[in-house]
Amino acid sequence: MKIHFLGLSCFLIENEKGYRMLVDPYNDSPEWCLGPKFPKTFKGKPFGTNLVLMSEPDSDHAHAPGGWLQAAPPTKPNSDPFPDINIQGTVVYEWNGDLNIAWSYTIDGVRMTHFGDHAHALTKKQLKQIGKTDIVFMSAPKPEEASKAMEIVRRDIRALNPRLVIWAHHIAPEKMPSLKDGDKLRKFFVKYFKKHLGDRDDYVDKTSYMELANVLQNANILNKELDGKILRKTSLRIDKKSLPRKTTSALFVKMLGKE
Repeated sequence: MKIHFLGLSCFLIENEKGYRMLVDPYNDSPEWCLGPKFPKTFKGKPFGTNLVLMSEPDSDHAHAPGGWLQAAPPTKPNSDPFPDINIQGTVVYEWNGDLNIAWSYTIDGVRMTHFGDHAHALTKKQLKQIGKTDIVFMSAPKPEEASKAMEIVRRDIRALNPRLVIWAHHIAPEKMPSLKDGDKLRKFFVKYFKKHLGDRDDYVDKTSYMELANVLQNANILNKELDGKILRKTSLRIDKKSLPRKTTSALFVKMLGKE
C-alpha cells in the first residue's frame, strides 16, 4: 500500500488494488484554512477517494466536498475493494475534552489506527477496544513546554506497542527549514502564519497558531527517541512484510497540500 501525507492529520491510503481511503480531510476555505490548500488533483486527475473517515467535526479534521466519489477509482456491487477492512471506532478525547473517534481499520493485512486529536492517556477499556494495531497515526503534543504531555504520548505508544508510529497534525510547507535549527524553524513559522493567516480575526500576534510548530518540533524529538525516519517525500510504501520488528516511527517533512 501507499500512505500519502496531505498535511495536518490527513492521509490518503491506497491499497494494492488502487482503491483509496482518506482520513481527516481538512477545510481550506479562507475562514478555516491553516495554510495548506487541499489538493485538487492526484496523479494528474481530479482528486477522488472511495472512502472518507473523519475523527471529529472540526475544520482541520472534517471536510468532504462533492466530486470526490465520482473521481475515485470505480467500483462495482460486491466487488470487495477493501477485503476484511473491519472498520472500528473508539471514543477518545482532545486535550479540552472534545470527543474524537480513533478509527481502526485493516488494509492489505495491515491494522492501522488514526487517533485524530487524541491527547490523553489511553484507558484499559480503550486499549481493549483498539486491540493489536500495526501502524498508528498520532499527534505529538501542542504545547511548547510539554514534558507531561510528551510522557503521555510515550506511555500510549508503549501500551499500544505498534510496529510503526506515523506522526500527524503538523504542516510541512515547501520552504520549511531543517528541523535541526529550532530557532530558525520557529521564525519561519511566525512569518508563515502572519503571511497566510494574518487577516483572520483570530490572528493576534506572533504566537498565533504556533501550536502547529510545537507539534512538529515535539514530533521530531519523539521521532529521534524511536530511531525514526525523516520522510522527505509525500508518500510511504509499506506492506506487512516490510513492517519493522520493533516500534519505530516516521515523520513526514513534505506534504501534498500546497500554499
